[in-house]
Amino acid sequence: MGYNKFLTLLLFLQTGGLKGFLHFAFMKNKIVYQFPLIFPIFGLLRHKEEILNIRDNIFQGSIRYPEVEKKLKKTSRPVIVDCGINVGVTVRWWLYLNPKSVVYGIDMMQEAQDFTITALSEYSRKNYIPITAALASISNKALEIKYNDPLFGGNSIEASKKYMRNKRHILSSTLDDCLRKYNIKDIDLLKIDIELSAASMLCGAAETLKKVKYVLLEWHNAEERKNSVRFMQKAGFIIKNEDKRNIWFKNF
Repeated sequence: MGYNKFLTLLLFLQTGGLKGFLHFAFMKNKIVYQFPLIFPIFGLLRHKEEILNIRDNIFQGSIRYPEVEKKLKKTSRPVIVDCGINVGVTVRWWLYLNPKSVVYGIDMMQEAQDFTITALSEYSRKNYIPITAALASISNKALEIKYNDPLFGGNSIEASKKYMRNKRHILSSTLDDCLRKYNIKDIDLLKIDIELSAASMLCGAAETLKKVKYVLLEWHNAEERKNSVRFMQKAGFIIKNEDKRNIWFKNF
């Protein structure tokens, strides 16, 4: 167990108690849990996706990279663009690392934005800018998305499985168009986790990438990884670290 994971474990045991930690550690065994739960850093947890996100992203270290976390902590007012916020666990983590961070959170489900805003403290909400958009290579393309739970982490514009009960129609947007009106000069971290659509999204992010120092990309199949890496390298980024399905890029 790495040092960061050990400290995280101690924090959970100290604040959430053994029962809280067991809720966290054994969620993958599909044990039925009662909600809500209170966890350190993340506050009141109301959905199983929060526990899964905390387990994977924080405890197992999927979004943990010491070089970037150190820079985020030391920067006076870092700017983070989080593409695919889901239930807002990563948003809460960035604001925990540096409460003065400004986080632009993008998700195609309005329910994800509502859930995240409710989960944030009053102080943190002042530093969070919600953007509801389906990221793609072009803007204003009509899309039909299908889903069961709007807060399910695997929702995607690529999904079209017949068993999904709900559907809605939305318009696509490029990342450049989403951010242009905010006149952002520099972006310290761009996190991308949008379920099979990363490579397509990057094609609409040329202006944004010029401002980015680090990129965290989570890929979901070999094609998404190959096309995303190729695009990032052409844009002047190098791979700094790779762990399972997560790749850290740095802009040179």
